[in-house]
Amino acid sequence: MSAEESSLGLRERKKRATRDALANAALRSAAERGIENVTVEAVTDEVGVSVRTFFNYFPCLEDAITRPDRGCAARLRQAVLDAPAHLSALDALREALGQELADIEEDQERWELQTAALTKSPSLLPGFLAAQGADERAMVAVLAERLGQDPESDLRPRLLAHASIAAVRASAELWVASGRTRSFLSIYREAFASLAAGLSG
Repeated sequence: MSAEESSLGLRERKKRATRDALANAALRSAAERGIENVTVEAVTDEVGVSVRTFFNYFPCLEDAITRPDRGCAARLRQAVLDAPAHLSALDALREALGQELADIEEDQERWELQTAALTKSPSLLPGFLAAQGADERAMVAVLAERLGQDPESDLRPRLLAHASIAAVRASAELWVASGRTRSFLSIYREAFASLAAGLSG
């Protein structure tokens, strides 16, 4: 790796750390006080950056809470397209989603804070649902691209995307309901194995 590439990697890591710190501060504040009582200035003061820096990462305060990582869809798309050709579209998506969810057990607090923020400020729910909808549409699009199908008129990309989302949700629900006595990823892989068996059968 060249010095330039190494430097770029370091800059990207620093940018991601700043974005995460801003998103986490905004989420904690919203969970504690409600979004109506949180300001961008308070969030940036807590992180130690300027208001201008905040808006380099997020168009508004609500986005920092409901859509903290806009790079997820792009990473997922690239991972699905780069997956080995011998993998089915479902397996390619399973691996790509698994990479994004690899740190979910360390992110338990974020899940709990997000639930608290949405409960305290229902006005955040439309933005949260819109972000989920955008991610689902991106998933349908990349599956269609890998399959060589039309995301608007072909059924299989939509079926695979929505079934996969259901598998992720079911895995998360069981993981929480079981007291987290099993790793999330073991449940996740079991869910996708069942899904693959059902779809192939």
